[in-house]
Amino acid sequence: MLRSVVLVIAYGMIPLATSPTALPTQYLPIWGGGGGSGFTRSCGTGRVLTGLQYRAGLVIDAVGVLCRPVQADGKLGSETTVGSLAGGGNGTADSRSCASGHVVASAEIAFGSFVNAISLYCHPWSASSRTFGPDPKFMIARGSSLAGGTLKGNVCGASTQPAIGIRGRASALVDAIGFFCDEP
Repeated sequence: MLRSVVLVIAYGMIPLATSPTALPTQYLPIWGGGGGSGFTRSCGTGRVLTGLQYRAGLVIDAVGVLCRPVQADGKLGSETTVGSLAGGGNGTADSRSCASGHVVASAEIAFGSFVNAISLYCHPWSASSRTFGPDPKFMIARGSSLAGGTLKGNVCGASTQPAIGIRGRASALVDAIGFFCDEP
């Protein structure tokens, strides 16, 4: 106790941190084949990833992001598409979104030479603490070919940093994909 008093006298009142210190962006591994050109699709400042838009046939032909803004009170706003799809124009268009009040914070990627499927895990979002919690709900964006593939995970490591975008390689198909996580 005496040590605390001495610090206050020597340095003045030192306020406790009222907001978390920003951590560096987490760039999760990119999983898939070796072809294609690099792409990045970010939700942008103050937004979180809440789903994917995609085109799929036998594999994932193209992929893009669906995002929600984090409002001043920490609640999530309306979901919108941000940017274009990366990849080709074949396959059937579809999208998968987290339920209201959930954010993407982990995923699994099934792949061979191309991305076969992307399994999203939607975690509950706490507006008051601006963190995601455990007990995710599962959803999948997939092509029809899963045979002979490898399955690898992407997990945002800090509960204050949900997924905010995707990155990878694509040409006529999505060759490889990974996620990145940060504070919204």
